[in-house]
Amino acid sequence: MSLRGTAFFMTILAAGLFMAGCKKAGESAEEKSVFGEPPVEQARQAVPFSIKSFDGRDVSLAELKGKPVVVNFFASWCGPCQLEAPALREAWTEFGDRVEFVAVAIDDSEQGAREFLKEFRLVFTAGLDSTGEIMNSYNIYGIPKTYIIDRKGLVLYEHSGVITREDLDKAIKLTL
Repeated sequence: MSLRGTAFFMTILAAGLFMAGCKKAGESAEEKSVFGEPPVEQARQAVPFSIKSFDGRDVSLAELKGKPVVVNFFASWCGPCQLEAPALREAWTEFGDRVEFVAVAIDDSEQGAREFLKEFRLVFTAGLDSTGEIMNSYNIYGIPKTYIIDRKGLVLYEHSGVITREDLDKAIKLTL
């Protein structure tokens, strides 16, 4: 293959990875959006979970009920997770006083996840799903994956792949 052909192939491959996010073989990215007032059959109860945050606190989704929550699944080695980190940081800066943000590191080491959070200056609640239990209960097959949960604990928005600041803002504003 020529140098030009190789460069073209690599560009197409990189674009595909960017659009799809990090996922395992045979899986596809999907987006499920419920913008506007969600019909009851579309909104569903978020799966409850507890996690030990990197600052030593026990955090549970049940305790956060009454406040909107952004749950983001990520890994330090995931390129698309790195691409969306600034949007999450900016959204937290704007909405963090009214919305809880919880980052859940999956398929990662504690050191890698901590370094990722430090590098991208993500200071909201974060912890490691060391057993894979949370990942399995949310059927996470690819990352990044983001959920927006309302005050009642209902999932209003679900996004696979890199989430944009615009999509975060729209989804968060549904919960306020």
